[in-house]
Amino acid sequence: GEPFWFSAARLRRDLATAREALDPERRHPALDQMVLVGHSMGGLISRLQTLDSNDDFWRLVSDQPFSSLKADPEAAGRLQEVLFFRPNPSVQRVITIGTPHRGSRFSNDTTQWLMTRLISLPDKLVGGQERLIRENRQVFKDTRLLEIRTSIDSLSPSSPVFDAMIAGRRAPWVRYHNVVGLVPKQGLFGRIAAGTDGVVSRESAQMDDVVSELIVEADHSTVHTHPRTVLEVRRILMEHVGSLRRFPASDVQQHASR
Repeated sequence: GEPFWFSAARLRRDLATAREALDPERRHPALDQMVLVGHSMGGLISRLQTLDSNDDFWRLVSDQPFSSLKADPEAAGRLQEVLFFRPNPSVQRVITIGTPHRGSRFSNDTTQWLMTRLISLPDKLVGGQERLIRENRQVFKDTRLLEIRTSIDSLSPSSPVFDAMIAGRRAPWVRYHNVVGLVPKQGLFGRIAAGTDGVVSRESAQMDDVVSELIVEADHSTVHTHPRTVLEVRRILMEHVGSLRRFPASDVQQHASR
C-alpha cells in the first residue's frame, strides 16, 4: 500500500541481499542476468531498479544539499535510500505489462480517499515523515512527494516522479520490453474505456525506449495472464537465453559487471 518509490527502495535492498546470500563469492554469472517482469505498478518498481538517480529525484523536493537536512539517522537514511540510488548491475532486462509510465487517471480524488480508509501505513513511518517536513520547511521547496501516503496516491499523473523517471539516466546494459493492454472495442465497457485497459491509457502505457512492444486486447486485471502476453514473455526469455549462449561464461560475467 505504500508509494511505489518506497517499494522500489525495498526491492533494491532485497535484491542486493538475495544476491549476496546466494553467491557471495560471485561465482555464478547467471545471477547477474536477472530479468524483472512487472505488471502495473510492479513495472514502475522494476524500472526504478535500472535508473541512476544522480540528484534528480532529490531536486523534486529541494534545491539545497542533502547534507542540510535536519533528521535523525534513521529518517535521513530512509529518505536517502528512496531518492538516491544506482542501477542494479545484475538486472539485464525489464518486461513491463500494463504499466502506467505516466500515471493513471484511476488515481483520482475518489480512489485516493477510499485507499486512505483501506490502507494504513505504520504510525512510525507516517509520524517520521510528518516530523521530517515540520523540521525542514526551509530545506524543502515542495513537500507533495513526501506527503503522499498510499500507492494509489503515488500513481496520480500529476506526480513529478513520472517525468523524472522518463528523463532519468538508464543503465546502458538494460533492455526494456513492453506489453500494453487495450479493452476490446465491443460492448458498453469497450466504448467507455476506449484507448485504455480500463485503468491505464495507451499513452501512459507506451514507452519509446523499448526494444519490443506488444498490444494485447485485454483489460488491466487480465492483461498479464492473457495467452499472447504469456507467449511474449516466453519469447523474450528465450531470446535472453539465446543471447547468453553466444558468450562464454567469463564474457557474460564481464558484460554483467559493466
